[in-house]
Amino acid sequence: MAHIPLPNHPDAQVEYDRLQVTRDVIDREIAEVEALTGAKAGVCMDVQMKEDPDQQEQVTMQLFQFQLDRLRQLFLASGQAYFARLDYIPTGSRPETWYLGRWGVLDPVTLTPVVVDWRSPVANLYYSGQIGPMDYEAPDGQVRGELTLKRMLTVRNRDLLSLFDSGIVSQEAYLQDVLGNISTDRLRDIVSTIQAEQNIVIRHPLNAHLLVQGAAGSGKTTIALHRIAYLLYTFRDTLKPENMMILAPNPLFLSYISQVLPDLGVERVVQTTFEGWCKTAMGSRMPKISRVSRLEKNLALSAEEREKAGRAARIKGSLAAMEKLEQYLSGLQSAILPQNGLKMAGVVIMDRAELERVFLTDLRHYPLESRIAELKKIIRSRVHSAVSFLKEQYAAMTEQQVNRLRSAFPDTAQRQQKIREIYLLRDQRYREIDSRAEEYLRRYREKFPLPDLAGLYRSFLETCFPEDSAFLLPEDGSFRPEDLPILAMICRSVYGFKVHPMKHIVIDECQDFSPFQVELLKRSNPVASFTLVGDLYQGIHSDEGIRSWEEWTGPVFNHQADLKQLTVSYRNTVEIMNLARSVAASYPVPGISETKPVLRHGEPPRIVRAKDEKERLSLITAQVRAWQQEGFHSIALIEKTEEQAKKLFRALNKELDVRLLSETDSDYRGGIVVLPAGLAKGMEFDCVGICDASADNFPADEFLCRILYVMMTRPLHRQCLWYKGELTPLLAGSC
Repeated sequence: MAHIPLPNHPDAQVEYDRLQVTRDVIDREIAEVEALTGAKAGVCMDVQMKEDPDQQEQVTMQLFQFQLDRLRQLFLASGQAYFARLDYIPTGSRPETWYLGRWGVLDPVTLTPVVVDWRSPVANLYYSGQIGPMDYEAPDGQVRGELTLKRMLTVRNRDLLSLFDSGIVSQEAYLQDVLGNISTDRLRDIVSTIQAEQNIVIRHPLNAHLLVQGAAGSGKTTIALHRIAYLLYTFRDTLKPENMMILAPNPLFLSYISQVLPDLGVERVVQTTFEGWCKTAMGSRMPKISRVSRLEKNLALSAEEREKAGRAARIKGSLAAMEKLEQYLSGLQSAILPQNGLKMAGVVIMDRAELERVFLTDLRHYPLESRIAELKKIIRSRVHSAVSFLKEQYAAMTEQQVNRLRSAFPDTAQRQQKIREIYLLRDQRYREIDSRAEEYLRRYREKFPLPDLAGLYRSFLETCFPEDSAFLLPEDGSFRPEDLPILAMICRSVYGFKVHPMKHIVIDECQDFSPFQVELLKRSNPVASFTLVGDLYQGIHSDEGIRSWEEWTGPVFNHQADLKQLTVSYRNTVEIMNLARSVAASYPVPGISETKPVLRHGEPPRIVRAKDEKERLSLITAQVRAWQQEGFHSIALIEKTEEQAKKLFRALNKELDVRLLSETDSDYRGGIVVLPAGLAKGMEFDCVGICDASADNFPADEFLCRILYVMMTRPLHRQCLWYKGELTPLLAGSC
């Protein structure tokens, strides 16, 4: 293998030698763990915990899983051992040198850290500090001192590729070098380039809810994932991956972000969508949800039509609807109880007052269906007692009749026959009582009339929204995503939820969540803290989600949530972001700071007019091929609607190796993709083509402005916009 020249730096040889020592330690550690576990580094292995193992077996399995996790981390560390060096002199102590990496590495002989984990307290000196007096918070208290060297290193295996010493200029150069060379099919980790404002979000206290308003390209999704890795490291004795959950907008987005946590050495975190969470919780009771995109429907409507259509979604997602549903379900508990209590053959099994006490108070922690089942256990015992009581009554009556016969008539065959008939009648009555009791218990459930889930949903809307029920009820009996919170809460109250309680929940693209959804998640995970990241500028689902952070900070989180803003965009070049900002400025969001691009320049976006459809397709094809020749791999051609995307795909797939993405996709593989605007949100690509930026497609409209802004903030390096006829007024003055 050819030797890679060392960087032009006076300490390059020293750093190269240090890298070899570190790699030797890592290689020895890998060999030791491989021998201990029988596993092989780089080969995927996992331990499936048994449902109910004995304590010793559980401990053994957990220790084995720990070793496998460690092997994964060591294998990944062998590719990039570290990315920074810190020289620090604590006040009154000797100088210290730390090398920061994705995972800590300990020398097993000297028991000293060869590499310090990026999540450790001392790493704050790298992410938040400059050369000079600096302090950081250690487990034993605050450490004061002076940071004398902050060195950024790029290493690969045993090769030293670059090193920059700290200073404003060199830090900018290092950041631009890293960002300028990004080309990937999936979201990646950013531990070597975390900035101070991002570091604050990552290390925010676990016990405090956090809301993050993050500008497009600010890294909010990546930062939220790094926060999970940080929390698992910091609270590793009490917080497990299985107790953390990420909620993403759709399965495609989950695939897109799927590699970040494994690259950070984190496995087994629950990653799903709100619909997926509901499916797990509701099980077979989950109704089929229509796959027709509300966004796609909205794109075909005028502003007035969208406002009218969005009213139903806002009502269903409101806390007011949740409060009404609570009242409805509370009334339902009493309404389904038999008005006159429970009786069998004239015997009171449980009168109304006792029934209310047992059902509404003693069993109140159970869902309604479980309550009815638990009550049956009590009623069964009461029925058996009633059977005994009735049989005792018949037995007493029988003995009285027999005694009267014996007193009134001599002991003749006729008298004996009469007595036998009386006893036979008694036995028949006994059988009738047993049969009646069996029938009573068999038909017990019928005494508590309860519609199915769909019926309860319909009953709730008709009862609590009598004037709007026809407007709110799903068309043709189908259910849509905005119906899920109400359906889920009904299911939780009536049938129960099968959820594994979480301790921390991350919601990405949270501006598209309703207050009802977040409150339902809170109630279903009562000990969980939340990290919610989103961007109101990208609120293209505002009819279903929120329009201001105040909709959550007070009503949902009781003013116990911190709001942070990430204002710097690291994704786009200055030229791309400036054009996107000019579009966003048409309809600003009150209280949200303007996005500032990191100082990375590139080619200005191209705005190209096509005289007709044939020329548009020709221009798009030529541009994609030009981008490929430049070496770019991840290329997105974005249309406003799904139908437009399908049409473009059909026109291009004979000329280009292109893939069409849709809401039903759950696997993102990169390359050249055609997709609608709604799917592009949250993703990034090397190059982006906005295929119809005409005035007809994007007239001056706030909703469409948000859509166009989302589309324009996806590219890392190159952007081109095509249009026919007139250019959108949202880009007026850009040509």
